Amino acid sequence: MTTHTPDKPERPRTLGREVHERYPASVVGEGGGLTLVEGGDPTSNGAAASPDRGARDAYRDGLTHVDERGDVRMVDVGGKQVTQRLAIAEGTVLMHPETQAMVLEDRAKKGDVLACARVAGIMAAKRASELIPMCHPLNLTKAKVDIEPVSSSDVAAPGWAPARADRRVGFRVLATCGVTGVTGIEMEALTAASTACLTIYDMCKAVDRGMEIVDVRLLHKEGGRSGLWERGDAGPIRDAAESGAARTAAERPSPLPGGPRTGAPATAVAFVGYQNAGKTTLVEKVISRLTQRGVRVGSIKHHGHKGFDIDQPGKDSWRHAQAGSRHVGLISPDMYAEYARTTDEVPVLDMITRYTDVDTVIVEGYKAAGLPSIVVARSGIDRMRGRDSFELIDEDTIAVACNDVVARDFNNRAVKRARAMAEEAGLPFDESDVRLPPFLDINDSAAIASFVYDYVQKAR
Repeated sequence: MTTHTPDKPERPRTLGREVHERYPASVVGEGGGLTLVEGGDPTSNGAAASPDRGARDAYRDGLTHVDERGDVRMVDVGGKQVTQRLAIAEGTVLMHPETQAMVLEDRAKKGDVLACARVAGIMAAKRASELIPMCHPLNLTKAKVDIEPVSSSDVAAPGWAPARADRRVGFRVLATCGVTGVTGIEMEALTAASTACLTIYDMCKAVDRGMEIVDVRLLHKEGGRSGLWERGDAGPIRDAAESGAARTAAERPSPLPGGPRTGAPATAVAFVGYQNAGKTTLVEKVISRLTQRGVRVGSIKHHGHKGFDIDQPGKDSWRHAQAGSRHVGLISPDMYAEYARTTDEVPVLDMITRYTDVDTVIVEGYKAAGLPSIVVARSGIDRMRGRDSFELIDEDTIAVACNDVVARDFNNRAVKRARAMAEEAGLPFDESDVRLPPFLDINDSAAIASFVYDYVQKAR
């Protein structure tokens, strides 16, 4: 609901022109001349507005940009009181999911899209009077542009805007402008939001001309004679210590497997490879990329050696374990941890069943667990033990992360092995029948994260 906080007693006002213009019925209902009551609902010929139209904005000074002859003018604000004023506006750019991923992963050819859009929005706020004819030049005291990705998941990750009903993704721009002066700051905030959205479009149009700019609107204003105004259907407003509003995550079931409250374990993908193959570095980057795309990621690491310290030596939980506690729990307001001693190693498949609060589980290691796996091969040979990464490729392998040299070597060896097997069995050999999993560039964590994302989506 749209609300006003008027500072003066309610009294009737007309539009301020001598001619009582007839407005369309779709706007004011049936009737002739329009009379508007400050702080209340509009009426047509003294009749109450239809209840299904909801509350309408009140005109406080008529059409102040129009003089008695109907000519436009810049309003004289010289006699108005100086107050602190604030306005918050938003706009959203909708785009293809891969375009959003490109921006988040900083792969746009024109450079850092979001940084450029923020600067453009701030610059535009300072020049709104040069673009809007009747806008007063203002000495801004605050100009801030926040941009957050729009999530495709029902429960948005920290720093992400909640999912839209149509599940389209993109970026939400939130522009906050402030001034200490005699006139409002709404146009500056709207200009900043609009220009930031246009900048995002310009930076990405080479790959996605189907982007849309939607929902450019004022969310909040305060200060001046009209007092506080807030858009009731705007959803959460992040920023504004001045507004006192805060973002809250949507509490709805996840559309992905293993989401909160589903009670089902998430889809797991293992990264396997011999020591010094680059698994940990790659896993760290993939987790970061997936998190940027709004995926809730869990992880499991195969330690490989007996014993480990889950906490820093000297911390209370560590002291409990050193004293002989076999099962230690550590709880804080926003997280928990536990570790326990066992006689046998816990199977990774048993551990995955506990991961019901994430969308996917990234497992590092566990070559023999039978999980869908990505073989990580930096050089192809384990230099410490002489083991061959080619031998890790089996029916559970969904991809191989390596460089071009290793990929060519693995292809050649697969063909050679298949030919030898065909000759030994006395069967004809066709090289086109040789099948290997797709090869991914080990140095392109963005492409590997996209591969995992697509795999998890298909596994639903």
